[in-house]
Amino acid sequence: MTLQILLLSYGLTLCSIPTGPAKRPVSYQLTESGENVYRVAFVTTEVGSYVVDVAVAGQKVQGSPFIAKAYDAGLIRVSDVPNGVVGQPCQFRVDASQAGEGQLEISINDGEVPNHVQVLGGGRCLVSFTPDTAKIHTIDIKFNGETVRGCPFVCRVADTSRVSLTLRHLELIPVSKPAAFNISVDGGGSAELTVTVRTPSHTTLPVRVSGSVRAGFIAEFTPVEVGAHTIIVNYNESAVSGTPFTCKVYDAAKVGVSHLPRGAIGKSLQFVVDASEAGEGNLEISISAAGRNIPTQVHPQGSARFAVSFVPLEAIDHSINISFNKEPVPGSPFVAKVQADPNRIVVSGQSLAATAVGKTSFFTISNVTGSVEDVEVSVEGESQD
Repeated sequence: MTLQILLLSYGLTLCSIPTGPAKRPVSYQLTESGENVYRVAFVTTEVGSYVVDVAVAGQKVQGSPFIAKAYDAGLIRVSDVPNGVVGQPCQFRVDASQAGEGQLEISINDGEVPNHVQVLGGGRCLVSFTPDTAKIHTIDIKFNGETVRGCPFVCRVADTSRVSLTLRHLELIPVSKPAAFNISVDGGGSAELTVTVRTPSHTTLPVRVSGSVRAGFIAEFTPVEVGAHTIIVNYNESAVSGTPFTCKVYDAAKVGVSHLPRGAIGKSLQFVVDASEAGEGNLEISISAAGRNIPTQVHPQGSARFAVSFVPLEAIDHSINISFNKEPVPGSPFVAKVQADPNRIVVSGQSLAATAVGKTSFFTISNVTGSVEDVEVSVEGESQD
């Protein structure tokens, strides 16, 4: 930057010595620009205060030394200029710490949008404004009347209230099956929509977005692991109301059921259901026999494990239906075999007392429930030496 100073000398010897911020003398040019008028010019090479001593005939003039303050608008740094949302504050930072002393002027949309400057100290400040319309906002910054490099800065403002989502049906979704939701944008015009789905393992799922502003959009993704997934929808780079949204992914196939022991009438039969690896959801257990529901007790054991017990009253197969979030678990319905009370079984027939050699003998087994495979009979004769 070149500084010029006009001096009046009235024919006397003139001396002018400018000194820079580093306390080193600065070269200058002294030229006569009129009668008793001289022009002193010197070039500033760094930001800071320059001390100018002026003497005429060995005597300092009134006001000497003069202080000239050099600045550099090119050293202004503007950062964190965001995209905005109607009705929500936008903020960006201005760093003039290296630019020297001066006046900072900030204008948004040619002064149509008010802004507030918060001084942070050290030549730094935080600028905030609240847009009220969905359009591009231009930010112009001047330092001592000079436009700052990079101006005008651009802040794209969106009205996210124009975007509506249907996400409630995604609160619980099954693994490995496509999940989709609708996005509508009111008012037409262009729309820059992005949809992100983050997994529990901090990866991002592929999302397919199809449709148009007029017809609406459909976003579809397929979860591949159990756990909480986060859905984020951005409109013109601004988060839409209602997101981030958390959907819980479950896997009914990971519900485990322990071995079912053979039951007996009047005695409690117990087994264990383990849903610890299946994710969040509702476990439903129902037991029936001969078309009638059997009272069932479920005892939580912690960590999504449950002990299930019931008391069979009939020696027939009992059907056990288990579902997780309305989906049958693998193997359901399970079958619990219930055997009769041996004390109630009656064996009768004359052949049990006496039978003729060489003839077929018969006897009867009563009060037996179940199939033929459940009956075991052993007949042994006397050995003949």
